[in-house]
Order: sequence, then C-alpha cells, then structure tokens
Amino acid sequence: MSVFLYKALDKNGVVIKGQTEARTQNDALDTLLKRRLEVYEIKETRPEASFLALPKRVKPKDLAKYIRQMATLLNAGVSLLDALSSLAKSNAHKSLAKSSEKIRTDLRSGERLSVSLEKHIPALPIYVARLAELGESTGKSAKALTDAANRMEYENAMRSEIKSSLSYPIFLSVVGGAIVFLMFLFVVPRFDVLIGDNRDNLPAISRLVLSMGTSLKENLWTILIVAIVGIGALTVFLRRTSNRHLFRSAFEKMPMVGPMLVQADLGGWARTMGIALDNGADLLSALKLGELSVRSPRIRSRLEYVRAEIRAGRNIDEALSENIPDFDPLTLDMIRTGRTSSRLPEMLLFIGDSQEAQIRDLTKRLSGLAEPTAILLIAMIVGTIVISIVLAMTSLYDFAL
Repeated sequence: MSVFLYKALDKNGVVIKGQTEARTQNDALDTLLKRRLEVYEIKETRPEASFLALPKRVKPKDLAKYIRQMATLLNAGVSLLDALSSLAKSNAHKSLAKSSEKIRTDLRSGERLSVSLEKHIPALPIYVARLAELGESTGKSAKALTDAANRMEYENAMRSEIKSSLSYPIFLSVVGGAIVFLMFLFVVPRFDVLIGDNRDNLPAISRLVLSMGTSLKENLWTILIVAIVGIGALTVFLRRTSNRHLFRSAFEKMPMVGPMLVQADLGGWARTMGIALDNGADLLSALKLGELSVRSPRIRSRLEYVRAEIRAGRNIDEALSENIPDFDPLTLDMIRTGRTSSRLPEMLLFIGDSQEAQIRDLTKRLSGLAEPTAILLIAMIVGTIVISIVLAMTSLYDFAL
C-alpha cells in the first residue's frame, strides 16, 4: 500500500488536506470521491531510496508495448482516462504504471496528452508525442498512436535484427582477443624465460613478440588502470551530443557501415513523413517531424534547407534533389509521382519500406564479411605469435640437415 497526500474541496467548498492509503493513485481518487470530496491535487509520498531496490530500466520494447496497448484500448472505444487507468493497474512495468497515473492526473487538470507524454515518459521517441499531438488536432488519436506503435515496433525489430546479425562476429572478436591477451600474458613470458639472455640470433619478429609479452606481464596493473580510465573518459566524452555527432560523421564515411547508416536515416525519414501526412499533418509540419527522426547531423541540416525552400514555394522532389544527393533518382521520381498524383503519403511509406529492406541486405552482407574477417585477423595474430616463438626456439640450435 502507498500513502497519498491530497487537497480537496468538500460539499461546502471548504479546503481539506489529508492523506490516504491505497494501492494506486486511481484507487485513492476513487476512495476520496466516495467521500464526496472534489480532489484538485494528489501525490504519492516517496519512500527513501534503497540501494538494493534499484529501478528497472524502461526498454524500447516496453515503450512500444505501452503505446500499442494504449492505441488498442482507444481503438476499442475506451476513453483515454479509462485506458490510462487500465494501464496503471495492469502494466507490468512499475515505472510506466506510475507514469500512467501521472498522465491521467494531468489530463484531469486539462493538460494535453502529447505534453504529458513528453513530461512523464521522456524516453519515448520524440515523434510519438508529435503524432499524439496530430491525433488530438484531427480527432484521430487512436490511429496516430497505432501508427506510432507500428513505427516503434519496426525500429525495435530492425535493432534486434542488426544485433543478432553482428552478435556472432562480435563474440568471435571478444574470444579471440581474450586468447591473444592470455597468450601474451602467460605463454610468451614462459618462452622468454627459456630463451634467457641469448638473443643475438633471434629474428626481429621474435624479439618483438617476446618483449611485448614481458612488458604486458610486468606492467599489467598499469595497463588495466589506463584501459579503465580510457573507457571511462570515452563514456563521459560520448555523453555530449556534439561529440556523438562527431563519431556519427566519422562512421558515415566508412565503407558499408556508412551507407547502412545513411539508408537507415533516409528510410526512417520517409516512413515518419508518410505517417505524419497520413494522419493529417501539413507538409511543413511533416517535414519538421521527419527531421526529428534523423540522427545524422549532416542530413538533418540539409533537410532544414529543404524545408526552407518548400516554404518558399519549391516542390519537395526538386528541393530534395538539390540538397540531399544520398537519394537515388528512382526514389526522387517516386516522390515526384506521389506529389503530382496526390498520393505522397503512400509513396513515402513505400520508400521507407524499400530503404529499410536495403538496410537488411546491407546488414547481412556486413555480418557475412565481418565473421571471416574476425577469424582471419585472429588467426593471423595467433599464427604470428606461434611462428615467432618457434623461430626463437629453433634459432638457439643448429640442426644438421
């Protein structure tokens, strides 16, 4: 049971302050309403934080499931307040259940759903609140939230597919790196002791490998501390948005990885644009919403120029052709066809599907190339270590052939 502090008006209009115990905020409100109190402020008293009771992190799939449940309830004819009440009672994630109660309280006080979603569930993709705002203005909140849930679920599926494709190459790299590290730490120093000071006849590669193994063993703690400090510094460095943009720009210039990132951004932009237009947004508003779904600083800045030119009276296909060369001619022709036939939302959604299909293909090709590359690289390093040790041992003796 939780304790809730409240302020309410009784039947005579007198302000009453107090507290009540209930399982959820909705239960507390129901209890107070039965006492004929008009509640205008209620909040839960927060217990002291416990080190052992760490909050469960909200994952993207939890957020997608939450929006899907809300959209399903609204499509079934349930009112928004009742839908939030149901989500507060039935949602398995405590954080989202509490957020539902807070959103419901905001709505009762006249707040808009889009504003309350941004305030109480900041982890939601920014386009969710904007689509909710479109739904509020057009009276089609259920459809807008359904489209938002579809977009979130598609992103989660793509993210999961990419992780699954790259998991095995990453596993090979980690295991191979651990094997090389242990060889330098334990195997190479043993042969260094066997060889002793007689190093005049050693090949250069043998001297290099033996010195690296000895240095690693002698300075192990220093190396580990430097590595931990470096990882921590990199983590702090990447917390700044501008620094993450630098890394993003660098990755976009890499072969295979760069095209995949660009295609993902363009596909996400087209899909978000199509969803916004399909939900009744005007072209400029849809363009603004599409920009928010793009992660590349370069493409986002070019899209701002596109929006400015469209505001000045240019056609969308012409502005995209001049400002974003990453779009291929066929895609631009489809956008032109959609504009002239008044079927731009359908064309943009189709382009989004096509671009994301290309991402799947690029991901498979990348994972197919990464796996043999990782194996080859690890084999070359291990083979170099073994050959250098064999050459070092054989150089100490003369064999009669």
